[in-house]
Amino acid sequence: MMAAKKIEKKKKKEKKKSFAKVDDPFKIIRFVLMTEKAIQNIEIENKLSFIVYRESNKRTIKNSVESAFQTEVVNVNVLNDQKGRKKAIVKFKEDGAAGDIAMRLGML
Repeated sequence: MMAAKKIEKKKKKEKKKSFAKVDDPFKIIRFVLMTEKAIQNIEIENKLSFIVYRESNKRTIKNSVESAFQTEVVNVNVLNDQKGRKKAIVKFKEDGAAGDIAMRLGML
């Protein structure tokens, strides 16, 4: 009985992650931030910076980025800047994913 439950749990973990579908991820993601520090984060830490919708939270930002760019997100940090915008710094799981996305968006 216990072995069957463990096997089911392993199968669920092994199952490839499907990205949560968001109707329009660009309602939450307003634009990508291009500053010197943001470009350093892309090159060194595999992170991208976005300006996002003010009322969004970390979970909705993560789902939006994953569905928009089809890459897995490890961590999302959120802060409000002095201009009253919400800034999300997103760290990707795969090495070089931030650079690939930046190339597709024409940042680099």
